[in-house]
Amino acid sequence: MNGSMTQPVHPPPKAHVLILAPKAPGQGLGGAERHLQDLANVLSPLCQKVTFLSHQEAPAPGSFVRLLTRIEPMLASPLAVRRLSRRGLPEADVVMSIELMGVGLSHPRHLHLFFGSYAGFRSMALRPASGLRAWVQAAKSVLARWLERRTQSRFGSIANSQGLRDVLISQGIPVNETILLPPTDCNLFQPGDQLAARAKLGLPTSGRVILFAGRWEYAKGADRVARIAAQMPRDWHLLIATPLGYSWPLPRGSNVTTRIGLSTAQMVTAYQAADALIQPSRFEGYSLVASEAQACGCPVLTSPVGQAAHYLQAKEEDICASVIANPDAAEAWISALERVFAAGPTTRPAHRQYAETHVSYEVVQRHWQAELARLFPEFSWHRS
Repeated sequence: MNGSMTQPVHPPPKAHVLILAPKAPGQGLGGAERHLQDLANVLSPLCQKVTFLSHQEAPAPGSFVRLLTRIEPMLASPLAVRRLSRRGLPEADVVMSIELMGVGLSHPRHLHLFFGSYAGFRSMALRPASGLRAWVQAAKSVLARWLERRTQSRFGSIANSQGLRDVLISQGIPVNETILLPPTDCNLFQPGDQLAARAKLGLPTSGRVILFAGRWEYAKGADRVARIAAQMPRDWHLLIATPLGYSWPLPRGSNVTTRIGLSTAQMVTAYQAADALIQPSRFEGYSLVASEAQACGCPVLTSPVGQAAHYLQAKEEDICASVIANPDAAEAWISALERVFAAGPTTRPAHRQYAETHVSYEVVQRHWQAELARLFPEFSWHRS
């Protein structure tokens, strides 16, 4: 025997991923918490382990910090990270941070994820102000930009839509070229019997039903929806599905139905019942309700925010025509709705197919797998 024995080749190990977020999955019912649960569902098969750390796990703040965060809630996450870091973060191969939980975070493999943007929201979605209030808003916008610029690491940050990435760049906040869309459960959100869905929600079984889903507030375009409701034909019906705590007067009338605090299963029914979803938001990172509606075969009309930039690049004419260029004009929405209604049910399969091919769990997971393998090739990111 002449020589050395061949050394066995071991595959790279799977990574333990630690995610720092203001809330962990299950600690809230908002869009951010749902994004986190979706992220956990996507990453878990690719990793050895996924662990979350939130404000709740940070050491209790002192009285001064409590006062400071009451005055300015944006400081809550950076100060929570400071307390967590002083105590010592759990061992992890890769650390991801959400929102402002990346400020001051030190780890050799840190990747920041933008699900939204304080700076972008403040620049696009606040009601106009004057006097002292305008000065306060301007100061908070400067603080938001300053904080979000300090979420970075040498691996950069990733936005969850092209629209959000463009807003971040416009605010001078560094962001990677890569975009990773959030997933939608296309098995849960599916087309269904429209008449049966309307009956469940107590909606008219004939005529057109338009759905608004989301917080009923100025930032989400509640005033725009109210103007649409005031000008739309009387045989159209508006369904408003909103969580508790709305901050804008709700429209009244025989052709307006409001449902507050619908469950996920009930939202599936709402999407199935509607002829179209309207989303006239002033700012979105990524709208889950738009993708959920599409997965249920419900055509979507949206203002030019969030994933609207992706729709404009779509090959399908029905998807490309989903974006309302002048969202303040009620007549623009009504005209687009008339076009959707004139097309009939033929548009519904196109929206379902778009959701399946762009934001299904399988598609989004493949994109995450490729990006993590590119950023951290020392680990295996194959699905287990």
